Amino acid sequence: MKFTRTLLLLASLFVATWADAQKVSFEGLKKVNGNNLYFKVIGEGEPILVVQTGPGMNMEYIEPHMHELAKKNKLIFFDPRSTGKSEIPDDTMGTMHKYLVDDIEGIRKAFGIQKLNLLGHSWGAKMALLYAIKYPGNIKSLVLTNAYPLNHEFDSLQMDYNYRMAKKPELQEKRMEIIQRHISRIEIQQRLAFLYSLYNFMDIDKIQLTYPDNYGDAQRALFRGLSYDYKKYDADLYPSLKNVKAPVLVIHGDADGLALKASEKLVESLGNAKLMHFEKSGYFPYMEEPERFAGVVNTFITRQK
Repeated sequence: MKFTRTLLLLASLFVATWADAQKVSFEGLKKVNGNNLYFKVIGEGEPILVVQTGPGMNMEYIEPHMHELAKKNKLIFFDPRSTGKSEIPDDTMGTMHKYLVDDIEGIRKAFGIQKLNLLGHSWGAKMALLYAIKYPGNIKSLVLTNAYPLNHEFDSLQMDYNYRMAKKPELQEKRMEIIQRHISRIEIQQRLAFLYSLYNFMDIDKIQLTYPDNYGDAQRALFRGLSYDYKKYDADLYPSLKNVKAPVLVIHGDADGLALKASEKLVESLGNAKLMHFEKSGYFPYMEEPERFAGVVNTFITRQK
């Protein structure tokens, strides 16, 4: 009897593991606008294209924390040009903002999606908005998580926040512990950049940061293009949001250095938008409150069907 139970247990574990593995319906390269972009597609249901933060962050920091949302939706992750496992364009200016925005349109066509549900995080939220401004008719809905401000009026508030957090003894101690780790300088810098923007600073070690062998070359190529047309996209973009008619969910993690006023202004500028507070989250609500995040987004997406 014990032997039979053991076999049944092993079989159930095998089935669960196999079923979980089947959630990855596609992983690999697709040609988009002449460049090979790396994709990972998980889950089933309503498709949502995820645009991560950056510039330069690959999907591996965000994808592991989105599995709760993938239980009811098909999530499409991708590494933008010159990021992660995607190709560095041959064109030296091939990473300008306009090309990154047009790649989102190329992805929509490559996956045969009539209208996009876009989920953008921080800088990725800004890119999602730039896409929505240029292609308003191709947007079904927008979910903007801790969205990057669209002008500089909130910079001083964020600097003041970081200054206050830096004075906390427990964060000073954690900062020194990270600096003394035997990890790369770039990983130290990125972990320190996120340290002050978490509800629980110990969650800093839940963030998976990886760097491909060509990271240095890719970053140089990426910022060469982004720097070329930086001023055009660093202007006050809030007035342009009047063209965005699709419903928008704005998620704000209250423990983030991002000023609440920035999220409120985003909602006011969009018109057809709703603001949701995550009181026990900072910069990463999908990691810090994954079940609530999935529930809120699922409810919003379902209403758009």
